[in-house]
Amino acid sequence: MLLIKIKYRLALLYKTVLFKFGLEKLLLRNRYGERIIVFHGIDKTGNTAYNSRFISKSYFEDLIRYFSENYNVISLDEFYQQKFKKDTLNIALTFDDGYLNNYEYALPILEKYNLPASFYITTIHEKNDFLWPDFIDLVSYHTTLKEVIFENNTYRKNSKGEFIHQGISLKNRCKQLNYEAIASVYNIFEKDWEILRNKKLQNYWKLMSIDQIKKIAKNSLFTIGSHSLTHANLTKISIKTAKDEILRSKQILEDTCKTSISEFAFPFGTYTNELVNYCTEIGFSKILLVDYNTEKDTLDPVTKNRFVINPYISKKQQIACLLKGSYF
Repeated sequence: MLLIKIKYRLALLYKTVLFKFGLEKLLLRNRYGERIIVFHGIDKTGNTAYNSRFISKSYFEDLIRYFSENYNVISLDEFYQQKFKKDTLNIALTFDDGYLNNYEYALPILEKYNLPASFYITTIHEKNDFLWPDFIDLVSYHTTLKEVIFENNTYRKNSKGEFIHQGISLKNRCKQLNYEAIASVYNIFEKDWEILRNKKLQNYWKLMSIDQIKKIAKNSLFTIGSHSLTHANLTKISIKTAKDEILRSKQILEDTCKTSISEFAFPFGTYTNELVNYCTEIGFSKILLVDYNTEKDTLDPVTKNRFVINPYISKKQQIACLLKGSYF
């Protein structure tokens, strides 16, 4: 992990030096490529205090404008059909989680530039209007508690605002659990959450409503896909529970949108071949990851990897990395 971080920082430093020496045209020169981009949250300021999933509305529009003017932006369906243009970057836009901020900020901008996109919804609405990773990020940052007990283990808050037990954060521990086990963390921070819900922080946790999902589904520019039922890490829970998470989410969205749902994005981008096969068995024809597990997996026409937007770098650096297809 340390070597990866060093390599990443050296790559960014190298690009920064090249930009300073006037080699911008070289780094930003358009070239053929195929990229599915994944966004998560959008806010007004690009706040990265809680996590690395949010970019500002203005940064988002700058990227979208640049994509519209310079590249071939197509729907995910067209991407799978390989409707690519030569000598240019071909892009499909995707959004994970189903945040309200996507509806409020991203949709109007996408409509303004007439660009298609797919939105992957976590269908937890019967239980909550937020996702557990955002809950943990927010309460960990804001709480005055110095330590908490979870699964009979003591987690102590460090200087980064994370609760740690034997080198493992509370959030990472929850990534190993099913939702029923994760949900017990809500009681620990119940008072903190009551306060946070009433603060102006909805951009960082609130999900779209069912009615808003329906409106997106009716818009011919956009597509709704599944992102599981609770955003549990499907590779770490029982196969039976994981399959139920996938199937129930598909059923809920099909009942909500009154149409077949053929796109699925794995939470955290992690997958197994068994789960991919199950997804295809129940009718998903477009299955999105982040990184492939093996070189062999790249040969599967149903699965595609995605390029995650980095909120910590400039637009020029972001474009240069996007064109290269890597941050390294």
